[in-house]
Amino acid sequence: MNRREWLKCFSALAVGAVTAPSLLAVFDAYAAAQTPGTSPQFFSQAQSSLVAAVADIMIPRTDTPGALDAGVPGFIDQMFQNVYTKAEQERYLHALAAFDKAGGKPFLQLENAQRKALVTRLHHEATTKAKAKEPGTSPEAEFVLMTKKLTMLGFFMSEPGCTQVLQYAAVPGAYHADVPLSQAGNGKAWAVETELKL
Repeated sequence: MNRREWLKCFSALAVGAVTAPSLLAVFDAYAAAQTPGTSPQFFSQAQSSLVAAVADIMIPRTDTPGALDAGVPGFIDQMFQNVYTKAEQERYLHALAAFDKAGGKPFLQLENAQRKALVTRLHHEATTKAKAKEPGTSPEAEFVLMTKKLTMLGFFMSEPGCTQVLQYAAVPGAYHADVPLSQAGNGKAWAVETELKL
């Protein structure tokens, strides 16, 4: 799982994450999550810490901001508080509880390398079964996949995600024809592109 993979998959995953709830509600959840010093509204503090740890593994801080810098854990909390149905909330909490036990002891008690290995293994399990269209994904693997979708959605809706990872121009400038590819975005996708090819 690397940042290039996230960028390639972002469009499809974002669409999947917002199929049920309205887009307006997603924007409201993002806005509410940006209030500094807000305690979790849906998750317990322990659950919120676990979600934050997984989101940080998925999009860590490198030379650009990571999921924690963008307020992704707060966004996920707000999505479940204000957007998802009771059945979806219960499904996620059940998957979260299964994930917390999947490493042999509580996730937050594992070493960093063990945490990353567990998330990577479960992500591989979930994506392999999804590609093969096989049923029976474990709840813990579903938790990783659901958290990945919401992490990506929250990150790429955030100011750091849009302006520091993707290209962004609030008002695009003049038209420049026939420029070398190296000068046309430095390999970054535009934050306002409507479709990313997989």
